Amino acid sequence: MKKETQIVQAGRNPGKQAGSVNTPIYQTSTVIFPTIEDYTSAGKGKLFYSENEGGTAVDFSYGIAGTPTTFALQKALKILEKGDDCVIVPSGLSAITTSLLAFLKANDHLLMVDSVYGPTRRFCTKILSKLGVEITYYDPLIGGAIKKLVKKNTKVIFLESPGSLTFEVQDVPAIVKVAKSAGITTIIDNSWATPMFFNPLELGVDVSIQAITKYIGGHSDLILGAIITKGKAGEEIINAYRNLGITASPHDCWLALRGLRTMAARLERQQKSTAKIVSWIKKRPEVTRVLFPADSHDPGYKLWKKLYKGSASLFSIVLKEKITKKSANKLINSLKLFGIGASWGGYESLVINFDPSTIRTATKWQEKGQCIRFYIGLEDPDDLIKDLENGFSKAF
Repeated sequence: MKKETQIVQAGRNPGKQAGSVNTPIYQTSTVIFPTIEDYTSAGKGKLFYSENEGGTAVDFSYGIAGTPTTFALQKALKILEKGDDCVIVPSGLSAITTSLLAFLKANDHLLMVDSVYGPTRRFCTKILSKLGVEITYYDPLIGGAIKKLVKKNTKVIFLESPGSLTFEVQDVPAIVKVAKSAGITTIIDNSWATPMFFNPLELGVDVSIQAITKYIGGHSDLILGAIITKGKAGEEIINAYRNLGITASPHDCWLALRGLRTMAARLERQQKSTAKIVSWIKKRPEVTRVLFPADSHDPGYKLWKKLYKGSASLFSIVLKEKITKKSANKLINSLKLFGIGASWGGYESLVINFDPSTIRTATKWQEKGQCIRFYIGLEDPDDLIKDLENGFSKAF
């Protein structure tokens, strides 16, 4: 089946839930079993209830490991990401931190992409370093040359493609090839592309992370994450998941399933709207560069075209060097249809400013102009362009 059909069908089983088209919310902590043998089997990861078929084999003797609502979401994401195992965690950040903790210990070495999501870098600095993990940041465009950075104690290579804020596309196959030859685990944050547009596990990546908060949820009303794995990596993830006491609310899992069903339709509309808006914004005399891999002038376009089936509606612009931060902020503050706020993936358009030069450590940000990130929601693109035109005219 095509992804659009899978998104609607995966994880659903109306025949096992009184005909309900949606998986009910199983709001429970305690799970009751008919015999002690069934209880013991569930504690060993053998799912007892038939409607849980396809759920990740974690301890299901208590609600902390999830409920049938959770398992329905797990099954859907496994199908979409083409993985073997999946666990649902309370946030995208916890999906990242749990994955790193699963594979790293004191005196291990981590290769972390320099364009990574800010809170991931913060976790490395504040937690992993304190635990004795050695961290080296690498150029997102390094490709196969990452081999030069591999050490005897390198255990994990973390990717995020495209990169947060600046949208560099990584050569995932080249990096995976190096990792496989050295027995290194690869983890990727795949939240931008979603399973609709990219399946890193098919390219040999061991762990794929989704911030369900974003496009899968789609309505800016939940915070949730997922870790999807291929092969033996699932054993380490499930072990960390179980022993860290991580769990996700059944209600949040239900919201994620609700959002998932319309993700293909939303992404299709948002992709078209973004293409129209990027085409318009590129012509603005105040803009020196658009950071968006789906744009044919972007340095990452050829690799994006080769690896991805579509694009998200998140991109950034670089203003001309002479434009001050005060003027850039005036542009942002003048917009009426773009909310100023973190996150993305919901129905509403958003905007923030950022400065990559204060974040990078392995690479130097070369652009001198002010940077602004836009997220295009479900509003009419012509209305958004009018809003942007008004903002630019007031600011400059």
